[in-house]
Amino acid sequence: MPPGATQFRTRVEAAIERDEIDELADLALEIGQEGEPWEWAQSCCAQLARHRSTQVRVAALSAFGHLARRFGRLDGGRVRRLVETALYDPNERVRARADDVADDLLTFLGWEFERPGRET
Repeated sequence: MPPGATQFRTRVEAAIERDEIDELADLALEIGQEGEPWEWAQSCCAQLARHRSTQVRVAALSAFGHLARRFGRLDGGRVRRLVETALYDPNERVRARADDVADDLLTFLGWEFERPGRET
């Protein structure tokens, strides 16, 4: 584990416990950009992608794109379902971010998604 990883994990886990929306949204992006190992980072983002807050869900989805770029792999069964669900989220911001992330996952992992209003 890289230096500082233990403190980062502790900070993330404490933030998830506090459940403060602005903090979680910022941390989701930080997890995507810096979290290691990929399994832990993916697990945190998967939890945040199901959050009640639109802002947190949007940030967690973005983090999946960062993780895919950084590590070149994600758990297809877990992450695909979250992105597919987000593509049909009631909130337009979440749907738009999911569409962007689907592009990232296609680019970095070769994953294709059925998307509303698009031919596959």
